[in-house]
Amino acid sequence: MVTDSLAGQEHDIGAAGCPERGKHGKLLRQRALMEAATAVFAEHGYDAATTRAVAERAGCSEGLIHRYFGSKRGLLLALLDEKAERFAEQMRAALPDRASLDEELAQLFLWPLESMWEQRDFMRVCVSRASIDPEVGHVIGHHLNARRVEVIAEKLRRHQAAGRVRSDVDIDAIAYAITGMNLTSGFFLQAVFDLDRDEVRRMTEQTARVIARGIAADCAGAPAGERDGGRKAD
Repeated sequence: MVTDSLAGQEHDIGAAGCPERGKHGKLLRQRALMEAATAVFAEHGYDAATTRAVAERAGCSEGLIHRYFGSKRGLLLALLDEKAERFAEQMRAALPDRASLDEELAQLFLWPLESMWEQRDFMRVCVSRASIDPEVGHVIGHHLNARRVEVIAEKLRRHQAAGRVRSDVDIDAIAYAITGMNLTSGFFLQAVFDLDRDEVRRMTEQTARVIARGIAADCAGAPAGERDGGRKAD
């Protein structure tokens, strides 16, 4: 797969143009085309974007798109796969582990407000294509979104192991629920429904606090042995 070989490779698609032949030339040309596709799809939408425009933006031959990806659709699928490969690492780097459950959930809810806003034009392409192309939807759901769920679940399990999250909480279910709320607040409320971003942030902060209270080991619904720091209830 193209994406497996591109991890760690960097390329500037500016004035230097398409990378020349060489040991890493193919990988860098693939990366240049995918970076150019991200920009062209975001600017013009998927349907209006052309492989010629992508190739021109990358400074490469249009024929390379068909050689490496087969078609414009294949380029989009490869691009989504490549983003999925890097997403978990990027998310972990952006969201360091927090000592308290409240702080952890706050950053898990607030980070997507900025990251999805910054990528809103490309996300419009992804969401619209996913609604009519099952394979695009599968890649987004089972590759990209699965990485988000993986990182969220990993963080919540750390708090559960430390006794801050109830032992009866289904971590995977909560992680999937949070990813759904991330998409709603980070993309739909801000970029599609055009709600005031400060108001979206306020609602998101409140949601994070509610979730934290609901899964905390000292909440009213916790098993008796876990309330009050593990002391038995009277």
